[in-house]
Amino acid sequence: MSKSWRFEALDTLFFRDGTPFHQGETGNILPGSVFPPLMLTMQGAIRTALARKQGWIPDKKGLPEKLRLGTTDDLGDLQLAGPYLRFNGERLYPAPLTLFGNKNGKGDWTLTRLIPGPKVDCDLGEGVRLPKLQKQIDGELLNLWVTKEGMESILNFRFPEAKHLIEPDQLWKNEQKIGIMREEKTKVAKDKHLYSLIHIRPHAELEVEVEVGGIPEDWHLQKTQALPLGGEGRFALVNVSDITDPLPRMPELTVSHDGQIRFTVTLLTPGYYQDMNQVVKEGPPQIPGTCVSASIGKAMHMGGWNLKENKPRPIKPLLPPGSTWFFEAKADQLAEIKGVHGSFKGEKTAYGMGQLIVGIWKEEWED
Repeated sequence: MSKSWRFEALDTLFFRDGTPFHQGETGNILPGSVFPPLMLTMQGAIRTALARKQGWIPDKKGLPEKLRLGTTDDLGDLQLAGPYLRFNGERLYPAPLTLFGNKNGKGDWTLTRLIPGPKVDCDLGEGVRLPKLQKQIDGELLNLWVTKEGMESILNFRFPEAKHLIEPDQLWKNEQKIGIMREEKTKVAKDKHLYSLIHIRPHAELEVEVEVGGIPEDWHLQKTQALPLGGEGRFALVNVSDITDPLPRMPELTVSHDGQIRFTVTLLTPGYYQDMNQVVKEGPPQIPGTCVSASIGKAMHMGGWNLKENKPRPIKPLLPPGSTWFFEAKADQLAEIKGVHGSFKGEKTAYGMGQLIVGIWKEEWED
């Protein structure tokens, strides 16, 4: 049975992005933090905690085979979903990258959405339907978090209420930190070896949540513990409890007058795919129907440190949460479409990557 592991920061956190530390440079580009953290970071903290609970001691004895906790490349029996954010006890979701608008000084939102536009010839090919604004307004593509109720409104082709929209700076702040290199053996600070980087300071009510399954129930942590999380020697309190948040409900899918089911698929977690170009154009694998358009966010980068070989891992691209594809399918594919909601598509799905939810969209003449 899967359990919810909820991580609460004790101070700032650091989840390094792909920016290198270049000795001697004086530029303004500082190594920053990826937040929410990628699962490759979270799985390390979770697997270490599980192994320690079963008696594993670092550098003294190996991990018993019976644990089946795998490696960073193969999780064995362990199954993970997330990471998700929880704020004031409620799970939040990345808003689909179809929401466009602006906010006035009173805190009111003016919103519209992206929908597939008319066919055009472009560098992607002939007869391509690029996304367009349903209504022309000033604004930008919104980088927001939404509550479950807000997400259900968006999936139903409605606009969420302002109270269901959460801006990132309501959840965490960036803080610049200064560090100094130390001699490995003596721990004495090295002269002229200062460095700067960006940490994350989460709001006091913000938690990072991972669903952990595939293991016996008594293997889970039984009490609140402080665990190392991320880089720079940072810690978080971890609470384990039952999962209380089902996914946002999928809207009712209907067949249009022209015999088509029009639906969207949106990434809840970063997506990792072998053929990234194909996924951008045609959508994630194993989705019924035909992809007619998409709104894709800027690629993220997955790297990290290989402890076994003591070197950085190769940087690989990920599609960010909120990326959305517009599909059309036939009426007899309805059951297949319903099976997509909440599923994981692509590579590294055991790590929670590529989780999708289904919404609806309408042509202008349907709305």
